[in-house]
Amino acid sequence: MKKVATTREMQKIDSLAISSYGIEGLELMESAGIGIAKALKKRFCDFSKKEVLIFCGKGNNGGDGLVVARLLFNMKINVAVFLLEKQVDLKNDTATNAELAFKLGVKITELDKTNLHLLDDHLKNCDIIVDALFGTGLTRPISGLYKQTIEKINESKKFITAVDIPSGINSDTGILVGDCIRADLTLALALFKHSHLLFPAAALMGELELIDIEIPPELVTSQALEVQVTEESDLRTWFHRRSADSHKGNYGHVLVIAGSRGKGGAAGLTALAALRMGCGLVTLALPESCQKAFEFHPLEVMTVPAPETAVGTFALSAKNILLKHSKGMSAIAIGPGLSTEPETVQLLRELLPVIDCPLIIDADAVNALAQSPETISQLKTNAILTPHPKEMSRVTGIEISKIVEKRIEVARKFARDHSVTIVLKGAATIISQPNGLTTINPTGNPGMATAGSGDILSGIIASLVAQGFSSPKAAIAGTYLHGLSGDIFAQGESQTSLIAGDLLRTLPETIKRVLH
Repeated sequence: MKKVATTREMQKIDSLAISSYGIEGLELMESAGIGIAKALKKRFCDFSKKEVLIFCGKGNNGGDGLVVARLLFNMKINVAVFLLEKQVDLKNDTATNAELAFKLGVKITELDKTNLHLLDDHLKNCDIIVDALFGTGLTRPISGLYKQTIEKINESKKFITAVDIPSGINSDTGILVGDCIRADLTLALALFKHSHLLFPAAALMGELELIDIEIPPELVTSQALEVQVTEESDLRTWFHRRSADSHKGNYGHVLVIAGSRGKGGAAGLTALAALRMGCGLVTLALPESCQKAFEFHPLEVMTVPAPETAVGTFALSAKNILLKHSKGMSAIAIGPGLSTEPETVQLLRELLPVIDCPLIIDADAVNALAQSPETISQLKTNAILTPHPKEMSRVTGIEISKIVEKRIEVARKFARDHSVTIVLKGAATIISQPNGLTTINPTGNPGMATAGSGDILSGIIASLVAQGFSSPKAAIAGTYLHGLSGDIFAQGESQTSLIAGDLLRTLPETIKRVLH
């Protein structure tokens, strides 16, 4: 896992590096500049022939840009700096680096409204733009000269590299506060920030690369940062090679409680996903009228018919048979396609608190909890809830727009308050644990916004729990593999044509890639 920092956390780490480790601010700025220059040189095989424009503001981000300008100048690169402030108004380390660059002979132009037109020819003739206007502290929309400059940079269609974060973005929320640089490459300094990974801001990052600026690793560890991002290498350490003399009982038994008349497909997708993810056995409990359709297909899934209402949903009288079959199960996935029929909702209210094996609560089971919030505190195990923002809104009473704006905070608080693991689905799904540790999932694409995608996620997570994963690890690994399956399919085919069944068909290839 790589840690992810807020603006305040990053400022504290920088401050401690200076005050407690004796690392000068100029050294940090120099390390950042060296890392950026190396990344640019590595990116372009004919870099020595490129013309580079660097746009600098007055803060530390601008100072980083001025270091890059000096280093590129020493490499005989054709580089020019546009400074959107008076050089005499610069302060501290940024002022020092401006003076060093100027004395060395780097061309620095102080840009203002009277000479803004000078940009046109420079932008037309350059190859690479480096955005060092604003760093991570921005909280308000950009206006005036900065706004006009950003517009011209974006219109140039040249290759744009952002220093730490594209200018104009609030680094903590992922929300766009006005005009923003649309980068082709973002070089994150020291640690990823929330907006590197949260949408809609993440869509403006282009390719994302982390630059080491020589901050001591033990300093980062000492801060106990509560947000992290999943890496593929993490999953390899969590899975174990299967023993040659193992049997199906070693890999767990998942019970899927899902489906209703007209929504049997959700149940089937969940069950198949659990099997495909590697659990040994899957039993699918369905309303009686739905069970017949699954008795012989898929052949690998066992079925349990349950009493149903007049409209083909689980009846309240199904409680005893479902409770009976829950005994001895390794994990239970409940909710896909259940419907919000009042009698079925009442069944869930009575059933969920008395189940004593790990629960993966999805879809209409989440909606049932929204109608009976006290049921959440009655759950016997560290359950996993997998809501999308609308379902999360129903459960919490928080407006969808507020949830989207503060996904990490909402998920973390709910997980802590209710001692559950939350998988808040969406672009960059958020997984929060009862202890507050929160993981951002980096996989997945818009093609996965399709019916049945969430049902497959529930089956994958349930399968991992059944195989012995803790609830948080199952949620993290399951979400990563689910998204990666979508990415692999989209790379080979397309996002537009992706359907839920494609995720099932791609899952074996995904597992092979990650684990082997």
